[in-house]
Amino acid sequence: MKRGLPCGNLWGRAVASSGILLLSLGVAEVAAQAMPFHTPTALPLPLAEQGVRTFYQHVELRSLLRGGEEIDNPEDVRVGVDAVPFVVPYGLTHRTILFAGIPYVWKTLEQGGTSRTNQGFGDVFLILKQEILAKDFVAGNRRLAVFATANFPTGETENDDDGALPPPLRLGAGTVNLSGQVVYSYVNDRFGGHGAVGYSAAAGTEFDVRIGDRFTYDLALGYRLFPKLYQTLKDVTLAAYLELNGVVQQPARQGGDFLPDTGGHTLFLSPGLQLIPLQNWAIEASFQLPIVRELRGTQLGPDWSVAIGARAVFYIFG
Repeated sequence: MKRGLPCGNLWGRAVASSGILLLSLGVAEVAAQAMPFHTPTALPLPLAEQGVRTFYQHVELRSLLRGGEEIDNPEDVRVGVDAVPFVVPYGLTHRTILFAGIPYVWKTLEQGGTSRTNQGFGDVFLILKQEILAKDFVAGNRRLAVFATANFPTGETENDDDGALPPPLRLGAGTVNLSGQVVYSYVNDRFGGHGAVGYSAAAGTEFDVRIGDRFTYDLALGYRLFPKLYQTLKDVTLAAYLELNGVVQQPARQGGDFLPDTGGHTLFLSPGLQLIPLQNWAIEASFQLPIVRELRGTQLGPDWSVAIGARAVFYIFG
């Protein structure tokens, strides 16, 4: 059996390319973030520095796209991903935070009336956040930080019976991936803004395939719904966020050649809410809707994503 991407009929290629997209949707990247949900923040938030965070995320892909336009999906190809990342941050210094985590992933592939699933732990990741600039004023803060991330190939990519798993059922990328982000955050009283740009690349190949490099960009605007003014440190807080989360991915390569039906540009509009009922607890939720799906060739595109999470500080990590 050839250990590579299936590239037979149209549907096989679409399923294969959707697997590459799923490996790049950023379960690990999302995991290290504080408020807001999908955009990293440069702010030094206690709930991010020495706590335990987990959340549930579901990603749904069922639209078959050709050149970014939706076409018929006669075999009803569908891919669903459920992920629960577990993240533990550790404050090395007041400006340096190390995040370590691993996601538990459940993937479903439906095609032609049949269904296959695979579940287990994905790729272990380490993220180092370094604050570069900090300016504080009476009503808010300004921060600039960089993130460096390494993902390690611990997630399953093949099984004992059939060799290579179809890309949508793989639990990891199969190779080390390295990425970096620059993040700027500005908060002034009840309003806040966060922006980030990043780049990631695979350090090797899996089944002779190298996943394309990715450029990411994020913008988040936040508003504290209540309280209007803080009376005590124990005030219950509710904040709303509106995010734009984009990925531009180069096509994958096999044997030095670009693979058809891989790569492209996706952009999500992501509204969300975060409730802080207690000083050491945060409850949050976000819904993502794609507003740009300019995928290269014929691919299965994302339809929506929902994430619900919780964060707690137990003050046992430093």
